Amino acid sequence: MAKMKINAGEEYAKKLSRLGKDSTEIAKKVVMAGARPIADEIRKNLEANIRDPGYVGKGQRIVKKNYKKSSGDLIDSFGIAPPDVDRLGNTNTKIGFEGYDSKGVPNALKARAMESGTSQLKKRPFVRPAVNKMKKKAIEEMGKTLDAEMKIYAL
Repeated sequence: MAKMKINAGEEYAKKLSRLGKDSTEIAKKVVMAGARPIADEIRKNLEANIRDPGYVGKGQRIVKKNYKKSSGDLIDSFGIAPPDVDRLGNTNTKIGFEGYDSKGVPNALKARAMESGTSQLKKRPFVRPAVNKMKKKAIEEMGKTLDAEMKIYAL
């Protein structure tokens, strides 16, 4: 499971606090708006990794013949969890993999093996590059969503 923390700044925290009882629901919308571009980029990178015919094991062991045989379990298990408020009052969501593939292997384990590599498989990062690339976009989307919600509730 990838973990990214974005501190959007005191300005947005003050704006949210002025909304009172609606601030929790607005914060959830804002967090989801920030999670979507990152999740989209992770999915794009994951699909590219799965379709990559150059994916081979380390050393002389070649796994090329199996690259077209993806079951799709890993892609299907990818998603964004509904936002929730933790005990400290922070609104969070998780982007990641859930469940098991058709052979009983945890999808999170398969994703981790692809991201970090193993003794048999070479490293093919797809989460970290997506987070690095989309972080500014996520913050922008969160700001736009918060500003739009502020206008709605300010009327």
